[in-house]
Amino acid sequence: MLQADSRSDIKIHPLAARELARRMKNAVNGVLDHWRYQVLLHRQAFPKPAQAILVVCKGNICRSPLAEAYLKNEVKKNGLPIEVFSAGLETSFGKPAHPLAQVVGTQGGLILNQHATQPLHKEQVNRADIILVMEWRQRNRIIKLYPQARSKVFLLRQFYDQSVREVADPYSGTLEDFQTCFLMIKQACDVLITRMLPTNKQG
Repeated sequence: MLQADSRSDIKIHPLAARELARRMKNAVNGVLDHWRYQVLLHRQAFPKPAQAILVVCKGNICRSPLAEAYLKNEVKKNGLPIEVFSAGLETSFGKPAHPLAQVVGTQGGLILNQHATQPLHKEQVNRADIILVMEWRQRNRIIKLYPQARSKVFLLRQFYDQSVREVADPYSGTLEDFQTCFLMIKQACDVLITRMLPTNKQG
C-alpha cells in the first residue's frame, strides 16, 4: 500500500513569495515605526530657538549635502540666524557631492559644486543644537558614540509626518531616485523651518 508523501507539493511562485515577504516587512516596519515614535521620539523636546543644525548621513555625498544646501537656503530666505552644516558617519575629507545630487540640487535652485565631505566628529556634535539623521540606525550610532547628544538627535522625516520613516540612500540609484529623495528632504525641512519661525511669522 502506498503511503502519502508528508511533504507538501504546493509551490509558491518566486514573484509571489517576494511580494509576500515585502508586505510582511512593510507590516513589521509599520509597527516598529509606531512604537519608535510613540515610545521614544515624541518625548524629545524640540530645541527652540536653535543656533546650529547638523545634518548627518552615511557618506555625506548624497542626502546630507542636499539637506544642508536646502536648509541654508531656507534659513537665509526666512532671516533665521542659524548655522547649518553636514557630516558623514562613513566618509573621508574632501570628496564632492554625488553627480546626481548636484543635478537634483541645480534643478531645485541649489548649488552643491563646492561641497566637500566631512567625517562626523565630536566638535560638530557639541556645536549643534539639532542633529538630523536619515535613518534609525544612524540615530542609534550617533547616540552610541556621543551619549550626551541623545536629546538632540532627530530623524529628519519625523518633522514631516510624525513618524520615523527613513530617507533611503539613493547612492546607486537613478536620477528619479535622487529626485524622490530630495522631495522627501524638502518636505521635512519645510516643516522644520516653519517650527523654527517666530510665532508671528508662522502661517
